[in-house]
Amino acid sequence: MQLVFTAQNLQANQLVQLTSAHYQHVIQVLRQPVGAQLEVVGADQQAYRGEIKTIDQEQKSFSVQLAAEALADTELPVNAEIICGLPKREKTEWIVQKATELGASQIVFFAGQRSIMRWRPEQVAKKLARLQQIAASAAEQSHRRQIPVVAYWPNLLKALPTGPHNLVAYEEVVKGQHDTELGRQLRQLQLELSQRPTVKPTVRVIFGPEGGLAPAEVASLQALAVNCIGLGPRILRTETAPLYFLSSLSYAIEVESFAK
Repeated sequence: MQLVFTAQNLQANQLVQLTSAHYQHVIQVLRQPVGAQLEVVGADQQAYRGEIKTIDQEQKSFSVQLAAEALADTELPVNAEIICGLPKREKTEWIVQKATELGASQIVFFAGQRSIMRWRPEQVAKKLARLQQIAASAAEQSHRRQIPVVAYWPNLLKALPTGPHNLVAYEEVVKGQHDTELGRQLRQLQLELSQRPTVKPTVRVIFGPEGGLAPAEVASLQALAVNCIGLGPRILRTETAPLYFLSSLSYAIEVESFAK
Protein backbone atom coordinates (compact mmCIF):
# COMPACT_ATOMS: atom_id res chain seq x y z
CA MET A 1 0.00 0.00 0.00
CA GLN A 2 1.35 3.41 -0.97
CA LEU A 3 2.28 5.83 1.82
CA VAL A 4 2.51 9.60 1.44
CA PHE A 5 3.72 12.34 3.78
CA THR A 6 1.87 15.63 4.17
CA ALA A 7 2.71 18.83 6.05
CA GLN A 8 -0.81 18.87 7.50
CA ASN A 9 -1.72 17.70 11.01
CA LEU A 10 -4.19 14.83 10.66
CA GLN A 11 -7.25 13.79 12.64
CA ALA A 12 -9.40 10.68 12.63
CA ASN A 13 -12.20 10.66 10.04
CA GLN A 14 -10.76 13.76 8.34
CA LEU A 15 -11.23 14.40 4.63
CA VAL A 16 -7.74 15.42 3.46
CA GLN A 17 -6.99 17.32 0.27
CA LEU A 18 -3.70 16.44 -1.43
CA THR A 19 -2.22 18.35 -4.37
CA SER A 20 0.83 18.94 -6.59
CA ALA A 21 3.54 16.33 -6.04
CA HIS A 22 1.13 13.96 -4.33
CA TYR A 23 -1.22 14.15 -7.29
CA GLN A 24 1.58 13.59 -9.77
CA HIS A 25 2.91 10.53 -7.95
CA VAL A 26 -0.28 8.85 -6.73
CA ILE A 27 -2.70 9.68 -9.55
CA GLN A 28 -0.55 10.24 -12.62
CA VAL A 29 2.34 7.84 -12.00
CA LEU A 30 0.73 5.09 -9.92
CA ARG A 31 -2.68 5.59 -11.59
CA GLN A 32 -4.63 5.08 -8.38
CA PRO A 33 -8.40 5.41 -8.92
CA VAL A 34 -11.23 6.53 -6.67
CA GLY A 35 -11.65 3.87 -4.00
CA ALA A 36 -7.95 3.02 -3.82
CA GLN A 37 -6.42 2.62 -0.36
CA LEU A 38 -3.29 4.41 0.86
CA GLU A 39 -1.64 5.56 4.07
CA VAL A 40 -1.16 9.23 4.94
CA VAL A 41 1.35 10.51 7.52
CA GLY A 42 0.90 13.98 8.97
CA ALA A 43 3.33 16.56 10.30
CA ASP A 44 2.76 15.22 13.82
CA GLN A 45 3.92 11.73 12.68
CA GLN A 46 0.41 10.29 13.04
CA ALA A 47 -0.54 7.91 10.24
CA TYR A 48 -3.97 6.86 9.01
CA ARG A 49 -5.23 4.49 6.39
CA GLY A 50 -7.42 6.27 3.89
CA GLU A 51 -9.51 5.87 0.77
CA ILE A 52 -9.39 8.12 -2.29
CA LYS A 53 -12.82 9.75 -2.56
CA THR A 54 -12.49 12.27 -5.38
CA ILE A 55 -9.99 13.19 -8.09
CA ASP A 56 -9.95 16.66 -9.65
CA GLN A 57 -7.93 16.59 -12.86
CA GLU A 58 -8.29 20.31 -13.52
CA GLN A 59 -7.01 21.34 -10.07
CA LYS A 60 -4.56 18.41 -9.97
CA SER A 61 -5.75 17.40 -6.53
CA PHE A 62 -7.53 14.53 -4.84
CA SER A 63 -9.27 13.91 -1.52
CA VAL A 64 -8.68 11.07 0.94
CA GLN A 65 -11.08 9.98 3.67
CA LEU A 66 -9.09 8.94 6.72
CA ALA A 67 -10.01 6.03 8.96
CA ALA A 68 -11.30 6.34 12.53
CA GLU A 69 -8.11 5.06 14.18
CA ALA A 70 -4.45 5.93 13.73
CA LEU A 71 -2.04 3.25 12.58
CA ALA A 72 0.62 1.82 14.88
CA ASP A 73 3.86 3.77 15.29
CA THR A 74 6.78 2.35 13.29
CA GLU A 75 9.54 4.63 14.63
CA LEU A 76 12.42 3.61 16.87
CA PRO A 77 11.78 4.62 20.49
CA VAL A 78 15.05 6.59 20.41
CA ASN A 79 16.45 9.24 18.09
CA ALA A 80 19.26 7.47 16.22
CA GLU A 81 21.67 9.87 14.52
CA ILE A 82 24.27 8.47 12.12
CA ILE A 83 27.32 10.70 11.52
CA CYS A 84 29.55 9.48 8.69
CA GLY A 85 32.89 10.60 7.33
CA LEU A 86 32.19 11.63 3.75
CA PRO A 87 32.58 8.50 1.57
CA LYS A 88 33.02 8.15 -2.16
CA ARG A 89 30.17 9.11 -4.49
CA GLU A 90 27.35 6.54 -4.58
CA LYS A 91 28.04 5.35 -1.03
CA THR A 92 26.36 8.46 0.38
CA GLU A 93 23.13 7.50 -1.40
CA TRP A 94 23.41 3.90 -0.20
CA ILE A 95 23.90 4.98 3.42
CA VAL A 96 20.98 7.42 3.30
CA GLN A 97 18.59 4.88 1.76
CA LYS A 98 19.44 1.98 4.05
CA ALA A 99 19.82 4.03 7.24
CA THR A 100 16.38 5.50 6.58
CA GLU A 101 14.89 2.03 6.20
CA LEU A 102 16.53 0.99 9.49
CA GLY A 103 15.08 3.94 11.44
CA ALA A 104 17.71 6.70 11.59
CA SER A 105 16.29 10.07 12.62
CA GLN A 106 19.20 12.08 11.18
CA ILE A 107 22.01 11.22 8.77
CA VAL A 108 25.02 13.52 8.77
CA PHE A 109 28.11 13.54 6.56
CA PHE A 110 31.27 15.35 7.60
CA ALA A 111 34.63 16.12 6.03
CA GLY A 112 37.00 13.70 7.76
CA GLN A 113 40.78 14.01 7.61
CA ARG A 114 40.97 10.85 5.50
CA SER A 115 37.92 11.48 3.34
CA ILE A 116 38.83 11.00 -0.32
CA MET A 117 35.70 12.80 -1.48
CA ARG A 118 35.31 16.53 -0.80
CA TRP A 119 32.23 18.70 -1.28
CA ARG A 120 32.87 22.24 -2.44
CA PRO A 121 30.69 24.82 -0.64
CA GLU A 122 28.71 25.53 -3.81
CA GLN A 123 27.88 21.82 -4.18
CA VAL A 124 26.46 21.21 -0.72
CA ALA A 125 22.88 22.45 -1.22
CA LYS A 126 22.37 20.48 -4.44
CA LYS A 127 23.83 17.28 -2.99
CA LEU A 128 21.77 17.53 0.18
CA ALA A 129 18.58 18.10 -1.82
CA ARG A 130 19.28 14.92 -3.78
CA LEU A 131 20.00 12.91 -0.62
CA GLN A 132 16.92 14.32 1.13
CA GLN A 133 14.76 13.09 -1.73
CA ILE A 134 16.31 9.63 -1.41
CA ALA A 135 15.49 9.70 2.31
CA ALA A 136 11.89 10.70 1.56
CA SER A 137 11.44 7.85 -0.93
CA ALA A 138 13.00 5.34 1.46
CA ALA A 139 10.76 6.56 4.31
CA GLU A 140 7.68 6.03 2.14
CA GLN A 141 8.83 2.58 1.03
CA SER A 142 9.56 1.44 4.60
CA HIS A 143 6.37 3.01 6.01
CA ARG A 144 8.17 5.33 8.41
CA ARG A 145 6.38 8.04 10.37
CA GLN A 146 9.10 10.62 9.74
CA ILE A 147 11.63 11.48 7.07
CA PRO A 148 15.13 11.70 8.53
CA VAL A 149 17.04 14.93 8.10
CA VAL A 150 20.17 14.71 5.93
CA ALA A 151 22.88 17.22 6.83
CA TYR A 152 26.51 18.09 6.16
CA TRP A 153 29.00 19.32 8.76
CA PRO A 154 32.21 20.89 7.44
CA ASN A 155 33.65 20.67 10.96
CA LEU A 156 32.60 17.68 13.08
CA LEU A 157 33.99 18.89 16.40
CA LYS A 158 32.30 22.29 16.21
CA ALA A 159 28.93 20.92 15.09
CA LEU A 160 28.62 17.88 17.37
CA PRO A 161 26.02 18.43 20.13
CA THR A 162 26.74 17.15 23.61
CA GLY A 163 24.90 14.11 24.93
CA PRO A 164 25.25 11.04 27.17
CA HIS A 165 25.11 8.64 24.22
CA ASN A 166 27.67 10.16 21.85
CA LEU A 167 29.70 7.27 20.43
CA VAL A 168 32.42 6.71 17.85
CA ALA A 169 32.96 3.40 16.08
CA TYR A 170 36.72 2.83 16.12
CA GLU A 171 38.15 -0.56 15.21
CA GLU A 172 41.48 0.06 16.94
CA VAL A 173 39.79 -0.07 20.32
CA VAL A 174 38.81 -3.73 19.93
CA LYS A 175 41.86 -5.26 18.30
CA GLY A 176 42.91 -8.27 20.34
CA GLN A 177 40.19 -7.81 22.97
CA HIS A 178 36.47 -8.15 23.55
CA ASP A 179 34.78 -4.75 23.55
CA THR A 180 31.80 -4.30 25.90
CA GLU A 181 31.04 -0.59 25.45
CA LEU A 182 28.40 -1.07 22.74
CA GLY A 183 26.54 -3.60 24.89
CA ARG A 184 26.75 -1.27 27.88
CA GLN A 185 25.33 1.62 25.89
CA LEU A 186 22.46 -0.49 24.55
CA ARG A 187 21.60 -1.75 28.04
CA GLN A 188 21.60 1.82 29.32
CA LEU A 189 19.16 2.80 26.58
CA GLN A 190 16.96 -0.17 27.48
CA LEU A 191 16.93 1.02 31.10
CA GLU A 192 16.06 4.60 30.12
CA LEU A 193 13.20 3.42 27.92
CA SER A 194 11.83 1.19 30.69
CA GLN A 195 11.33 4.37 32.72
CA ARG A 196 9.06 5.73 29.96
CA PRO A 197 10.79 9.10 29.36
CA THR A 198 8.70 11.99 28.06
CA VAL A 199 11.44 12.85 25.55
CA LYS A 200 13.08 10.25 23.34
CA PRO A 201 16.73 9.56 24.23
CA THR A 202 19.21 10.43 21.48
CA VAL A 203 22.10 8.20 20.47
CA ARG A 204 24.71 9.51 18.03
CA VAL A 205 27.33 7.32 16.43
CA ILE A 206 30.27 8.61 14.39
CA PHE A 207 31.81 6.49 11.63
CA GLY A 208 34.96 7.11 9.64
CA PRO A 209 35.29 7.33 5.83
CA GLU A 210 37.01 4.65 3.72
CA GLY A 211 40.41 5.34 5.29
CA GLY A 212 39.01 5.32 8.80
CA LEU A 213 39.27 7.99 11.44
CA ALA A 214 42.68 9.45 12.16
CA PRO A 215 43.97 8.88 15.72
CA ALA A 216 43.98 12.65 16.27
CA GLU A 217 40.28 12.82 15.36
CA VAL A 218 39.44 10.05 17.82
CA ALA A 219 41.47 11.75 20.56
CA SER A 220 39.62 15.02 19.95
CA LEU A 221 36.29 13.22 20.17
CA GLN A 222 37.28 11.47 23.38
CA ALA A 223 38.16 14.89 24.82
CA LEU A 224 34.50 15.80 24.16
CA ALA A 225 33.34 12.77 26.20
CA VAL A 226 32.56 10.67 23.12
CA ASN A 227 32.87 6.94 23.96
CA CYS A 228 34.63 4.52 21.62
CA ILE A 229 32.75 1.37 20.64
CA GLY A 230 33.59 -1.71 18.59
CA LEU A 231 31.24 -3.31 16.07
CA GLY A 232 32.19 -6.94 16.45
CA PRO A 233 35.52 -8.64 15.68
CA ARG A 234 35.50 -7.93 11.94
CA ILE A 235 36.49 -4.74 10.11
CA LEU A 236 33.43 -3.28 8.38
CA ARG A 237 33.30 -1.05 5.33
CA THR A 238 32.27 2.55 5.83
CA GLU A 239 28.85 1.89 4.27
CA THR A 240 28.29 -1.29 6.31
CA ALA A 241 29.16 -0.05 9.80
CA PRO A 242 26.17 2.34 10.24
CA LEU A 243 23.79 -0.44 9.18
CA TYR A 244 25.38 -2.86 11.64
CA PHE A 245 24.82 -0.38 14.45
CA LEU A 246 21.22 0.44 13.51
CA SER A 247 20.39 -3.27 13.26
CA SER A 248 21.94 -3.91 16.69
CA LEU A 249 20.02 -0.97 18.13
CA SER A 250 16.72 -2.16 16.69
CA TYR A 251 17.27 -5.68 18.02
CA ALA A 252 18.18 -4.47 21.50
CA ILE A 253 15.36 -1.97 22.01
CA GLU A 254 12.61 -3.32 19.73
CA VAL A 255 12.92 -7.03 18.94
CA GLU A 256 14.47 -8.24 22.19
CA SER A 257 12.36 -5.97 24.37
CA PHE A 258 9.18 -7.04 22.60
CA ALA A 259 10.09 -10.71 23.03
CA LYS A 260 10.23 -10.20 26.79
